[in-house]
Amino acid sequence: MPTFASRISERGVSGGFTLLELLVVVAMVAILTGTVILGFTGADQEQRLRGAAEQLAYQIELARQYALQRNREWGVYVEPDAIRFAEFDPEQALWVEKVGRPFSGVELPENLELSVESEGLDQLSEAEREGLPRIILFSSGEVTPFTVTMEPGWESVPWTLSSDGLSRVDAQREEG
Repeated sequence: MPTFASRISERGVSGGFTLLELLVVVAMVAILTGTVILGFTGADQEQRLRGAAEQLAYQIELARQYALQRNREWGVYVEPDAIRFAEFDPEQALWVEKVGRPFSGVELPENLELSVESEGLDQLSEAEREGLPRIILFSSGEVTPFTVTMEPGWESVPWTLSSDGLSRVDAQREEG
């Protein structure tokens, strides 16, 4: 009766893999790597979008605190691709843009469009609205009620930032 060791030596067992087996494994690894990288790229965009929404909500709340502490009105200019903060100077009757930290601006993801609806200001004509910020943060702690929509240029659900005028700014994903 032949033993296990004698059967192995009779067959001539090879100690390696064939070229075809190696190519199949390399192709599988390449496909899986590509799938994972594409998945993380999309997740990275979504994470940056969420981070920008939360950072913007935080900055608006911070500007609100500055308005309270300094007893001055602050404003937020919302443009399709940028957000700017300003403080009202009553002596010059001008909105003075804040360019230093922490109001130097939110780094927004590419292909993102911002729009705003603000109660009260939307009823003004273009001429009356000229030069006014779309969101005003009053020295009393109140805010013009608003909704900022962050619409990504890729297939995704938008984020909104909103306040009813008294409550904190809320950043949340629209229900889609």
